[in-house]
Amino acid sequence: MNNYRNFLTLGVGSTLLLSSFFTSGCVTDDSNTERGALGGAVAGAILGGVIGHQSGERDKGIAAGAATGAIVGAIAGNREDRRVQEIQAQRRIAEEAAARSRAEADAQRQRMIAQGKSVEDKELLAARQRAEAAEAEVARLRAEEDAALKKARQLEEYQAREAAAKAEAERIRTGKQ
Repeated sequence: MNNYRNFLTLGVGSTLLLSSFFTSGCVTDDSNTERGALGGAVAGAILGGVIGHQSGERDKGIAAGAATGAIVGAIAGNREDRRVQEIQAQRRIAEEAAARSRAEADAQRQRMIAQGKSVEDKELLAARQRAEAAEAEVARLRAEEDAALKKARQLEEYQAREAAAKAEAERIRTGKQ
């Protein structure tokens, strides 16, 4: 019986160790399903070993915990994989729609240029608005710079007044003229 227990413990440990090597190597496309199964198996084996030890069936507890943990972890990881795939699919659809929209706008613009209509009014309006926004930003930054310089000059003036007042106070205290 003791040989069977050692064999089972060694087998479960080896299986967990080998599965961690095979699933964690150089593969960068590691799925959440695999990670979940591995993590669940390890956590389940530990928990199953603790529970099994308390009931006198440590090896069975380890095996049952590892199996249950692997299943639960794989289910949770698979759910996450599906969620990620769904997000990626939605992103691809949005990118394709945006690309189609840009292509259609470019094609329309090229047709208008070919017909002698070089630039649309809405393009001119958009360009003017962008230029005015940039000019407004420059004016805002200049105003901030002027305000900062004014405050720096005021600070220097107040510091000079403070130094002069302290010198005068010291002269009065010591009675020097």
